[in-house]
Formats: sequence, structure tokens, C-alpha cells
Amino acid sequence: MSRGTFMKGLILCAGRGTRLQPSTYTKPKCMLPVNGEYILVSIIKKLVAAGITDIGIVVNPSQGEIRKMIGDGERWNASLTFLVQKEAKGLADAVKSARPFVEDSIFLLMLGDNLYEGDIEPLIRSLDADKAAASILLQQVKEPGQFGVAVIDDGQIVNLEEKPRYPKSNLAIVGVYALTAAIWAVIDRLVPSPRGEYEMTDALQMLISEGGHVAYSITTEAFFDIGTHERWLEANRYKMDQDTQNFADPSGIHRSVLWIPPVRVDPTASVTNSVIGPYVYIGPNCVVEDSILTNSILTDQVKLSHIHAEGSVFGSYVHLAEQEIQEQPARHILGDRATVTRI
Repeated sequence: MSRGTFMKGLILCAGRGTRLQPSTYTKPKCMLPVNGEYILVSIIKKLVAAGITDIGIVVNPSQGEIRKMIGDGERWNASLTFLVQKEAKGLADAVKSARPFVEDSIFLLMLGDNLYEGDIEPLIRSLDADKAAASILLQQVKEPGQFGVAVIDDGQIVNLEEKPRYPKSNLAIVGVYALTAAIWAVIDRLVPSPRGEYEMTDALQMLISEGGHVAYSITTEAFFDIGTHERWLEANRYKMDQDTQNFADPSGIHRSVLWIPPVRVDPTASVTNSVIGPYVYIGPNCVVEDSILTNSILTDQVKLSHIHAEGSVFGSYVHLAEQEIQEQPARHILGDRATVTRI
């Protein structure tokens, strides 16, 4: 890799996460855990692994807790700079808010609610090899209308469109971009899309329309756009499958528990008289008793008693208790500090 050592990184975390409510009422979606690790931390680690250590993180004015929880990046051998997008005006506007940090550097852009499991270095190399103004990752998907969509003709990107009603291809834009300073001139001239946002897809299309070259790499590696609870749970299942530690009996204080791997349990959690798994993450200081849990995420400080849950997400400090366990599983999506007790 020739550019990673002096590229900058940029992570966009300013989104409101409305489709993930109530889980995002009180925490940013980039700070949701996947297999016990914040999404944002996973992205920082991926950039550092590619040699990119000078990283900007774009947040909105209400997200001061991200800086408090993540710190300055020293623990990952990174230098983090926090930048503010004052209003939610779209991805291109978020990128524009980082211009004083990026300046004229080449930079690697990643979205703070996306997890890409592949290698990002081929994307960086394609920017170099093709002398391109930008380079993007593409992947064939079943529902391209939920993404930005690329049309390829004779090995060149000829059209990019954001969330089209009638997609012209099944090639979706994965949330990873390698960009040069050429992006600033087009971002400055963008107008809002029909969605009322300044779109990165439109900026890249403008580059192409004005004769710039946007390179691409097509990937088959796992990619998760964690915009809904179903996608969050899907990403959690994938990451749990990849982690060999999740197939051993959890450490900690537990009694009379049947573990069905993969499971991941924080050492500070306590589980008694329960059946746990598969695909269950139990976070710090959680207490579970007399329960059956499958395909579920307990973030932290969760207390469950006599609960039979599947496909569920429990926010911080959730307390949920039934008088007796139900035969059939229920699905619970509970935001932080929710308390439900049935007597």
C-alpha cells in the first residue's frame, strides 16, 4: 500500500438513527455494540490496520458523549479529531464540515453505522493505479433500492443514483470511499436531493459528468448497513460466528446455565438458571435469571427475570420481569432505562 501511511481517515457519525429508535433515543448508533465492540471502535481499528491513524470523526452537536467514551484514540495508536456537523443535511454536508481537518489530503471515508469486513487496501490501491478523483466499493445486493446504486458500462462507472425507486443495477455503494481534493469543488456546488439532503452519490455523479474518473472495486466480503434492529442483530450474528472465543464457556459468576454457542458474556455479568444462545451477547453488569434467550443483545446494566426472548434488543439499564416464563418466545425492543414488571 502506497497511500495509507499519509492518508487521513474520516468517519461520519452525525446521523440521528431514526430507524433504530428507541435504541438511539439516548445513544448514537455508532456506539451500539456488535459482538461486544462499539461499531465506531471497529471502524477505527480497521483504518489503523490499513495504516491510517490521523482520523476525523464527524458528530452532531448533541453527541458529546462519543468524545467522552472514545477519547483521543491513543489506545488504538490513532489520533482522533472530533468535528461537528451543525445540521443534519446529508452525507456530503457532513464531509464538507470536515474540510478544515482534511484540507487537501487524500482521505478514506467510512460511515459510522456501517461494518465492512473486507480489506480496504484494494480501494486505496485503485485510487493510485487509476489516477482517479475518487474510488468506491461496490457489492451486488438483493435490494439495491435501499442504497446508492452504480451502473457500469465497459468497465467504467457511468451513473450513480441514491436509493432509486427503479434501480438500473444491483450494484450497491458500500459505505467506504477513497477521495481526493477534487471532491470539494463539486460538494460546493451541490443542491439538495428530493430527500432534502446533500448526497455523496450526487457529488460523485457530478465528478463523472464533468469528466472526472471514479474508480471502483467490487467486493463480496460481508457488509452491514446497521440501520435497523434486524440488521444490527444480523451483524451481531456474523461477528459472533467469526470469534472463536464465543464457542467456549463464558467466564464469570454463573450457575445452572445451558450455553448454546456462540454466546458472548461480559465477565461482570451474572446468569443463573437459564438457557442462553445461540447468538446472544450479554454486556457489562447484566443480570439474567430464570430466562431463555436466543438471537438477542443485552447492552449493559440489563436485568431480566423469567423472560423468554428471541430477536430482541435490550438497552442500557432495562429492567424486565415476568411472574413466570412463557412457553413461546417474545420479541422485545426496549430503549435505555425501560422498566416493565408484570406481577
